[in-house]
Amino acid sequence: MTHMSRFGILLSFATILAACGGGGDGGTAGGGTNQFLTPGTHKLTFSAISTARLDAPISAIDVAVKFPAGISVSTPTGGTGQITDASITPGSAMLTTSLTFGNYSASTRTAYLSMATTQETLRGGQFVNLLFTVAPGTSIMPEDIYALNATYPKYTVVGIDTVTHSSVTMTGSVKTTLSVTP
Repeated sequence: MTHMSRFGILLSFATILAACGGGGDGGTAGGGTNQFLTPGTHKLTFSAISTARLDAPISAIDVAVKFPAGISVSTPTGGTGQITDASITPGSAMLTTSLTFGNYSASTRTAYLSMATTQETLRGGQFVNLLFTVAPGTSIMPEDIYALNATYPKYTVVGIDTVTHSSVTMTGSVKTTLSVTP
């Protein structure tokens, strides 16, 4: 095979690969959409993933999430306060009685969310959904939310040991992830 033939094949292969770009998720939790969020309401979904054998089923998770400027979370006063019931709901993994609630700090743009359940089999899955609003005139991508929270994994996971009837902290054995639904 001549040098020119090999170069032509290599150039063709490089062109094909370049045309296939965008296939990876860039390492983001939600899939790397690389699209701006339109003004209006969007959903942030939190999931739990067991990274080791859990000593008990998950019965409660507390998580905090930071938002970039231009995003707000619904509270009765429109600023800092309790998140409205319509804006925070149990995730799809919640099969029995569960409670979701949270507070939002407008000054730090941080939502503090909690989930508690009586479910005796929860070991992972979607545990809470949070609606948020993107203001008109802003340019925010899901990746902006992921980047703010990549080094801010503030969460606590607790289970109830049914034998000893005591709480078991399992934060080190459970990872939480988040994803944005435009």
